[in-house]
Amino acid sequence: MEVLSLEREDDIARLVLARSDKPVNVLDAAFMEQFEAQLAILEKQPPRVLVIESAMPGCFIAGADLDIIAAVTDANEAQRLAERGQALCRRIEDLPSISVAVVGGACMGGGLELALACDHIIAIRSGKTQLALPEIRIGIHPGFGGCVRLPRRVGWIRAVEMIMSGRAVDADRAFRMRLAALACHPEQSETAILHAAHLGKIRRRGVRPGWLRLWPARQLFFAQARKKTFERFKHLEIENCYPALPATLALLQEIVGLRDGQAYAREAESLGRLAVTPTCKNLIRVFHLGQALSKQEAVKRGKQAAAAVAHTAVYGAGIMGGGIAWVATKTGEVDLHDVSEEALGRGLKGIKRFARRDGGRMRRIRPVLDGSGLGRCQVVIEAVLEDMKVKRQLWAEVEKAVRPDALLLTNTSSLSVSEMQRHATHPERMAGLHFFNPAPKMPLVEVVAGDKTAAPVLDTVAALAAAWGKYPVIVADRPGFLVNRCLMPYMAAALSLLERGQKPQHIDGALKTFGMPMGAMELADRVGLDICRHVGSHLSEAFGSHFAMPDWFGRMVDDGLLGEKSGRGFFTYDHGKVTGLNPELPQYLSGMDTSERESKADIGSEAGSPMADDAIVHACLLPMLIEALACLRESVVAAADQLDAALVFGIGFPPFRGGLLHYYAGEPRDELRNLISSQGLELPSNLDAVDG
Repeated sequence: MEVLSLEREDDIARLVLARSDKPVNVLDAAFMEQFEAQLAILEKQPPRVLVIESAMPGCFIAGADLDIIAAVTDANEAQRLAERGQALCRRIEDLPSISVAVVGGACMGGGLELALACDHIIAIRSGKTQLALPEIRIGIHPGFGGCVRLPRRVGWIRAVEMIMSGRAVDADRAFRMRLAALACHPEQSETAILHAAHLGKIRRRGVRPGWLRLWPARQLFFAQARKKTFERFKHLEIENCYPALPATLALLQEIVGLRDGQAYAREAESLGRLAVTPTCKNLIRVFHLGQALSKQEAVKRGKQAAAAVAHTAVYGAGIMGGGIAWVATKTGEVDLHDVSEEALGRGLKGIKRFARRDGGRMRRIRPVLDGSGLGRCQVVIEAVLEDMKVKRQLWAEVEKAVRPDALLLTNTSSLSVSEMQRHATHPERMAGLHFFNPAPKMPLVEVVAGDKTAAPVLDTVAALAAAWGKYPVIVADRPGFLVNRCLMPYMAAALSLLERGQKPQHIDGALKTFGMPMGAMELADRVGLDICRHVGSHLSEAFGSHFAMPDWFGRMVDDGLLGEKSGRGFFTYDHGKVTGLNPELPQYLSGMDTSERESKADIGSEAGSPMADDAIVHACLLPMLIEALACLRESVVAAADQLDAALVFGIGFPPFRGGLLHYYAGEPRDELRNLISSQGLELPSNLDAVDG
């Protein structure tokens, strides 16, 4: 099995990377062995110029094989793997040859670290060229020397931001920040190689900026970096939940100005410790869950049809419709329809905040007040009022104007797709495509199969969602679909805790400490209390009273306490920010303590004593677990892994815990049964499904 080949022509040698066994180049045992063997040849007969390039379209090196990292259980073994990668990169660096990495396509993690070991990087301008050190997102940090070489190349300020965020840069950005020596179009690569060769061997740079050598300045710089990094995780015990964050900052601060050998040793040692943490294993699992959705069989089957979609129409220029329109511009032109200029103006204004980094996509959106352009659209998506009558009327008008093969997609969050199909002329072309708010940021979409939806349509919709950068999960047309059905018992359980005397800020604090992005009370406010009541009523009719919102909750809605959009719900809001607990709550929950403090020492109330954080978490999550298992029994979703992925990417279930089912799979079975019984919940017949 050939992983790479060495070609020579005059004084230029080329190491050409091309896997015959995998769809992308990855750093695994076979790669390392063959690369080391070729380096031995090059060390004996060094060329004047060494070019490292890929023969695989759209990929330089996608990074290390994550399965190797996932399988490591010994810190010393992980450290040795890092040391081996460091040694390989140092051998490239030590060659007398002028080394040039020609980066076209994905250049991630260890792939970028290998490129950094070269004297010069040439970044090929392409939509697929992305350079990143994303290791922080799987619970580790660069381990092949990237923590040492990147600051030398781009300076410490940019290096710390790039390592701590894991964000990718394109070819032009790489050139502007001096990560790449040159950025060029593919046809200019040979000229660029000659130019890079003319630049000669790279000179080792000192610490940049120079003030970072000063101890007080260095302390202040890393204190600010720590503050910025931890700001998003202020409710978490960061050392336990995301240990790579403090460990990486500590490593970077320590190696400023260290000799190379010492710095590499510290990097490898630190990586060894992080690679065996539960967080690392769970984050790798979540990464694989997302990749599995992106590459599922439906996506593969529908890829060709989805690639032909060049024009999409979106009805409804509200927050959701505008967000969907922006998402769809990733692959083509979009007509954004609404009934008034004011509505379109508000919609376009909302979209602009997503266009700050890619303003060119705004030019792909055409605001429309009539039905013009429908005849050329391959896809129509409606995001209008959540009312069956309104949606039926819209589809009746749209079907008269669209081409005969156009896909008709509804963004409904609760209405039956099958019911919509009963009144459609072409029900086989209709499916649900449920985005989560905000659509440009939330990675999950539910692809809803109505009773009459044709299988190829589902495949095309799933592939289209994947092309838009989303994770598609195909779900059955059951009330609430998958995510909302699992979410509502969680919210109902939190409301029950309120009735038992627990304070809203205590409930939310416990859930955020567990890792949820926001507490159940704030989530209800953000969604809208009127929407929660509507969805709860809809689901209770189908599945039972445990979905229904309590009477006092309904009175809040009737009195105009709708959450963030009305400025008052469980909390009060000012321009989208929580400003405090709503002092009106005792009118609906008698005896409620409205003091603002969250500490456990003063969480009492007349109605009940304070519950421990883990008791609150189980009280809210176990009803969600029971409903998730019911969804598996009823084949609402095909597999346990897809369910875990949907809850991570759809509601933000903490990724460092690996998913809802995965989290409870860690509980001994007898203890899990006792936990469920203690909440007064019925034991599900498929409890073993938590093991996947």
